[in-house]
Amino acid sequence: MTKPPGLKLYPALLTPEEVARVLERPEMVQPRPENPQLFRLFGEFGSNKPADAPAPWMLEWGQRLTERGLFSALPTQYRLCDWIGDLAGQFKWHTDNDRHGQEILAIALSEGRRIGFRDPSRATSTYELDLELGDAYLMTGKARWNWQHRVLPRGRERSGGKSFILSYRR
Repeated sequence: MTKPPGLKLYPALLTPEEVARVLERPEMVQPRPENPQLFRLFGEFGSNKPADAPAPWMLEWGQRLTERGLFSALPTQYRLCDWIGDLAGQFKWHTDNDRHGQEILAIALSEGRRIGFRDPSRATSTYELDLELGDAYLMTGKARWNWQHRVLPRGRERSGGKSFILSYRR
């Protein structure tokens, strides 16, 4: 299957050293078997539940990536995700709703992540994107609004790995 229109790939957007610095941050999700989490939310998410304020290092990354031309405006939303075990397998095909903004950038913070994309009108055909440490993808346009996506669980623990996700709302 061909790549969804509006899906942009950024191999090695972050160096291994930069990824290590992100993973050392106290905000990074620390999985606990008794209470596993998929997300930590930071910034404005347009919901009734307020998100935590982004840490200064997140805002710095938002500024850097905007200056590099990855975003047309400074991100206002930040998420740290750890796609843990069976939770990754239960996260179904979806399109994000509009409260997550016009553009969504996801940076892989672990090796061997796989993201699937599919056109709902041809749901049996899937475009799979393999990501290594520091790789990123940006969903805009049709990839953002018309195609479904999901983290595909991998390996013995059925994990989907860790990611740092930036987006903005207009």
